[in-house]
Amino acid sequence: MFAYKKERLENAICFFAKEHKRRKKKDPTQTYIYKYLALFDFEMLVKTGRPALDLEYKAMAKGPVPIEIYEKRNSYETELFKFVPQEEKNTVIVVKTKGKRPNLEYFSESEITEMQRIVEIYINTSVDTNILSGASHEVIAPWEKAWKRRNNHKIEMIDAFPGISNKKDEDLSPQEENFLTYYGLKKGMEIESRRRSPVEQLS
Repeated sequence: MFAYKKERLENAICFFAKEHKRRKKKDPTQTYIYKYLALFDFEMLVKTGRPALDLEYKAMAKGPVPIEIYEKRNSYETELFKFVPQEEKNTVIVVKTKGKRPNLEYFSESEITEMQRIVEIYINTSVDTNILSGASHEVIAPWEKAWKRRNNHKIEMIDAFPGISNKKDEDLSPQEENFLTYYGLKKGMEIESRRRSPVEQLS
């Protein structure tokens, strides 16, 4: 739905993986990356009414997990990074060398500021995955609502705006107005996609 969604996602992953490696002196595991992306997505959602990366998440025990990345975690590779499976069902994200750097021109100034804020708060030697998971539970309210519905349930972005469905237009905040526009477009695209035949989807 977003322009340059693929490029934005890949460069966000590269950015957080490089910062993690630089500050912690080791490659991040998938759990770290999932949490950095979720914090970025949901913080921008609350601040602007639109998620930064337009990902879908499941509410898993350690916090939000981006579904499309999790499903290809054993073979996910781009020009910028590679997901490398390890023992004990873990995976680390290795940024490729030879001058590969994230291209932050895909992001707005406010998005870059938020990414840097996440780095300053969460990427340091005193923050492990348990602390980070707890932080994601606390900051990302829709995770708790989805978890209470059912373990591993899909997280609904609309839960970031309590009571929004019952508000009159004049009572909506600018963020809520932006979200309803985004949400309506997304749902409309999902309905249209389901209506298309398999042949049309392949064309």
